[in-house]
Amino acid sequence: MFSKAKDRIFAALLILCLIPIILVSLVNYHAAKKALFEQYSTNIREHMRRLDDQLALYTVLGQQELDKLEQKLSAPINSGKLIMPAGSGIPASNPNSEAAAVLAAFTEFHKKHASSRNICLIGKDGSILSLLPKKGGSKSDPRNWDVYHHTLMNGQEQFHIMKSEGREGESWWTSRLVKDEQGKLFGVLAIEWNAQTITKWLQRDIRPTNTTLLIFSKGNMLLYVDESGVDIDSWTEEEHATVLRAIHENAEEEGVPFISGKGNTHLFHYTSPVSGYTYAELLPSSTIDRQLDPLKEIFWVVTILVLLLVVIITRRVAKWIDRPIRSLVEATEALQKGDFSIRVKKHRLQEIAQLEDKFNQMASQLQTLIEREREYMQTGLDQIVRSFYLAVEMKDPYTAGHSERVTEYALIIYDHLDDHKKAEFSRDDLRFAGLMHDIGKVAIPDRVLLKDGKLTDEEYELIKLHASIGANIVNQIVSLAHVSPGVRHHHERWDGRGYPDRLAKENIPLMGRILAVADTFDAMTSTRSYRKALSMEEAHAEILRCSSTQFDPEIVHVFSEAYKAGCFHKNKLPASANQSELPAAAQA
Repeated sequence: MFSKAKDRIFAALLILCLIPIILVSLVNYHAAKKALFEQYSTNIREHMRRLDDQLALYTVLGQQELDKLEQKLSAPINSGKLIMPAGSGIPASNPNSEAAAVLAAFTEFHKKHASSRNICLIGKDGSILSLLPKKGGSKSDPRNWDVYHHTLMNGQEQFHIMKSEGREGESWWTSRLVKDEQGKLFGVLAIEWNAQTITKWLQRDIRPTNTTLLIFSKGNMLLYVDESGVDIDSWTEEEHATVLRAIHENAEEEGVPFISGKGNTHLFHYTSPVSGYTYAELLPSSTIDRQLDPLKEIFWVVTILVLLLVVIITRRVAKWIDRPIRSLVEATEALQKGDFSIRVKKHRLQEIAQLEDKFNQMASQLQTLIEREREYMQTGLDQIVRSFYLAVEMKDPYTAGHSERVTEYALIIYDHLDDHKKAEFSRDDLRFAGLMHDIGKVAIPDRVLLKDGKLTDEEYELIKLHASIGANIVNQIVSLAHVSPGVRHHHERWDGRGYPDRLAKENIPLMGRILAVADTFDAMTSTRSYRKALSMEEAHAEILRCSSTQFDPEIVHVFSEAYKAGCFHKNKLPASANQSELPAAAQA
């Protein structure tokens, strides 16, 4: 019961400590996750703005180069004599001077910029003059070119970059509208660049990160770089459109949750107010989780260590709280068992200490009351027993002192029993039974009880009734009824030939077996009409001889040990009767 109470206290304290520990751990973990996310957000924003600065520089340089090229083309265009093949990028074998001037400008630009692949001047009527013809140029309609569509058809007057499939693979195009001196639209000036060369130039500031980078120009994707910093083209147009749609729907928020082919991600975007380019970076949620793995381990280790400390502390606190409660419960149980001398040790808890004071006061008052009642009861029982004992001695004066001696002998045997045997009844119970073991003789007629000479069989049967009569008398006294078996069975024999119930061996109550040895020992050491008293040594030998027949061998053994220890010496006991003659009934 105590351990369960202590365990409940321990469990309650542990739960009370666990809740804040877990909450603190979760709060700290989420705070760390938020801080890491903010750090990534800051780095990504700075990265996108740095890229925009670099790309803006490229745009300015490109714009300047196109402006210079356009100036060189202004004279042929404004002359009105420039002849360009319709629908073909192949110049005539003998172009006129204006077309030759355009091609010369193209050639000069190409030599100056090694990464350029092709330079085209596309008229609004679909005619085209190019440095190098596009693959299948003669059959290709310029109006179907991406650069033509995005620049001419969309009215892109300023420098414009786009990405498409060119003659030699993937290319970047820079283009702008061209007008004559009257401001009328002439066509589109476009330059095809080696995409790989330009990408590498941009990637000088793009190092391997944990994000995926996308750069868009007017809805056209220019660059797609994965976590390793490598330009790839594994996304479909639909996926590009999904990213652009998410950016458009969350224009006011720089970072939003986004589900891509890589799973759950965070989409960060930035649209340059200068160049108009849109930058997007995708940060996988798993990246943050991986970064937090060491922190998780630290949290787990710290939490486990704190838990162990909490378990130790709460266990000690539970014991500290449980100790006074357990002490009170144990003391209460002791009171229930009749130990009114029990007191509890005072503890430091004020409320418990007050309860312990009240308990000790109650126990002290109960002890005083119970001791007084016991004293009254003991006095009353002693008076009752003495009255019966005196009644027997007054009726049969020849056995005076017999009951006292039997009682003393029985108590000596009791004192030498083991604790297990003693637990069956108290020493006082045996004393009362010894003093009243012959109380039944008050009901035996004087003619039989006081008869001189040998008893007849009928008279002997009357004498034998004193055991059951005495038990019935004692049984009528409520406070002494529990000792009546000792009175009734003190003449039973171990072999079952005794009276009144002819019980045998362990069926004979222990109190009766003890009184049988004590009664017989006193009878043998007292003078009878038919013999003189035996010496104590002779009586001891006779008791040993009758072991396992008349007497319980275990009780005989205890009696012999006490006798050898000198506990039965005459000067320690009342003197035996020395009358020369006793009534024959005394032998019963």
